[in-house]
Amino acid sequence: MDRELQREVIMLACSFGNKHCHRQAVSLISDWISSNKNRIPPNVRDIVYCTGVSLMDEDVWEFIWMKFHSTTAISEKKVLLEALTCSDNGFLLNRLLNLSLSSDLVPDQDVIDVIIHVGRNPHGRHLAWRYFREKWDILNSRYGEALFMNSKLISGVTEFLNTETELNELKEFIQISGGGAGPALARAVEIVEANVRWHSLYERQIFQWLRKSPNG
Repeated sequence: MDRELQREVIMLACSFGNKHCHRQAVSLISDWISSNKNRIPPNVRDIVYCTGVSLMDEDVWEFIWMKFHSTTAISEKKVLLEALTCSDNGFLLNRLLNLSLSSDLVPDQDVIDVIIHVGRNPHGRHLAWRYFREKWDILNSRYGEALFMNSKLISGVTEFLNTETELNELKEFIQISGGGAGPALARAVEIVEANVRWHSLYERQIFQWLRKSPNG
């Protein structure tokens, strides 16, 4: 229980930009690269990898990508692959999207997770949404029969859409695609409409409240 609590504290600290947490993550990644010995505690590797990829340069991303190829441990491969989606470099995120779908380097079952995790990254949301629309025919032919996987993908790439433009793009996509995976897409429209309403009602109030806060 103490270990789980410690993990949660570390995750929150890194997520909210705590400088000590960031320095520790960078130090651990740098030590791994220089020594080629991974001394990062297994229970926080996902946090450290993701933080390091988001803060450090392209060489670190390439190092993690190389380790993803070379490791044979399935659980470690998943953690490394997810870390690659944490980059704030649009070029690298787009490269990862293309590599996941168009090569045999990423297992089929992990391709959807890559797209979803890129979409959850604020720097990758628009990339994942555009990629999903452009590659829909390929994705639908590959995963369409697995309705759960298709629904998971549709939900993952649309859940953070929150503008009128994105809502219109979604509706236009449904028309163009012929409405394949209808229930999942219909549910996505409902969620995005709710997101748009929420933002129109509360976004300005929240910004005003933040400006008035002591640390604003």
